[in-house]
Amino acid sequence: MNIYISADIEGISGVVNGSHTTQNSFEYSRTRKLMTDEVNAAVKGAKRAGAKKILLNDSHGKMTNILIEDLDEDVILISGNRKLLGMMEGINKDFNAALFIGYHARNNTNGVLSHSYSGATISEIVVNDNVVGESEFNALVAGNFDVPVALISGDDVLSKQIKEFNKDIETVIVKEAHSRYTAKCLQPKAVHKLLEENVYNTLTNKLSKIKPCKIQGKVKLEVAFKHSGMAEATLFIPGVELIEGNRVRYIAKDIIEAYKMRIALTTLASSVL
Repeated sequence: MNIYISADIEGISGVVNGSHTTQNSFEYSRTRKLMTDEVNAAVKGAKRAGAKKILLNDSHGKMTNILIEDLDEDVILISGNRKLLGMMEGINKDFNAALFIGYHARNNTNGVLSHSYSGATISEIVVNDNVVGESEFNALVAGNFDVPVALISGDDVLSKQIKEFNKDIETVIVKEAHSRYTAKCLQPKAVHKLLEENVYNTLTNKLSKIKPCKIQGKVKLEVAFKHSGMAEATLFIPGVELIEGNRVRYIAKDIIEAYKMRIALTTLASSVL
């Protein structure tokens, strides 16, 4: 069994504000350790279930958060940004399942540190008339390669959103949101046990029932930005259409082009920050 893991940081237990997620902040070194340990717990469950190849993609910020020296020795790590597939770099048809660890709710919802890829630039992402966050969009990318997302961990708000998107995906709730910057958090050792057991059980007993999340054919992508100047900055790309003051539309040939276009749009929009 081959397992792909994409790991973010905002959905890790104990992480509740920018001091935990921003490099050079006083809490960041602790958070990196918490993130690495939660990934290791998921890896332990995957190995118990028979995983022989495990690829981990560091998916937060500059994507250099995971402490490779503390990582399970059987895991291969993709570290660094400027990836063509961003949070899904390295995914391909060789994997039997994907796990999303430390994920969070989409922007404009009341999850802990909720946002959609870029909190500074993106207000909303719509794919084929459905509002999506990182979990849903990333799951569709995995589905393009016929890889089902078996399990996603994060807060209770994220869990609800995932169940509305695909009720068969297992979720592990490691904290309950009280507000965008407050959560009731499980102690890390309890989280590790929960993740290991849920990953093991999901891959052993439930994986056959979880189907890849797929979109066939062309994809209508809409992105709303924080203000009109950001939207205007994206119009240098042929095919991008301004449909509202801060919202653009692009018709992609498939979900992979849509995903890469979202990265390109964000990069241009951020140039006016």
